[in-house]
Amino acid sequence: MAALALYDPASASAQGGAANCHATPQEGRRAVPWAGNAGDIQWSADQPDCKVDAGNVKWISISVLPPGTGDPHQRVLRYSVDTNFAPARREGKIQIGDASVTIEQAAGPAPGMAFAPSRLEFKLTPGTGAALSATKMLYVGSEQPLAITATPDKSAPWLHVKTTPPDDSPRQQRTFEVSVSASDKEPGIYQADILIEAPGAANPKELVPVMMTVAK
Repeated sequence: MAALALYDPASASAQGGAANCHATPQEGRRAVPWAGNAGDIQWSADQPDCKVDAGNVKWISISVLPPGTGDPHQRVLRYSVDTNFAPARREGKIQIGDASVTIEQAAGPAPGMAFAPSRLEFKLTPGTGAALSATKMLYVGSEQPLAITATPDKSAPWLHVKTTPPDDSPRQQRTFEVSVSASDKEPGIYQADILIEAPGAANPKELVPVMMTVAK
């Protein structure tokens, strides 16, 4: 939460400070990592009650330390920023009189993609009254909405994947219907992979092994 504790004896509160004073921060931009961070920025002003405000930037907290024993015009702006869990960088501005300091925070870590089961196995027994196909569900999820797709191996026409629901909009969870068919297949073991893709994830590509056993 953006807040200001102004410990200058010459000013009773931040709201009472002078907004039109001339301030000179030693730097106009500070880059910070995505994890929680704190630091100091030196600045000076031509008035003892210069207003300092972080506005509506809720992830930055600030305070102004009182002048030291040296130059009474020299001040220290102390800031702390919350951890950025979003996968995008963000900026916040701290107003100091007629100047400003921009805090630029790096993007948080990319979300991971998880799926279950880790492999799919089917066993079919062709014959009178026996099913020649079978279907199982593959579940994929992430902490952040991602555009998740699943593509079967093109060299395995016996393997099919259907997205439910069929749209490709970013979601935190996605379900795929995985079907296999033993039609016209000789007894034996057939193997292929399903490629799961989620651009923007820490692990953007994963392979899910699929095995179909056709019994005699």
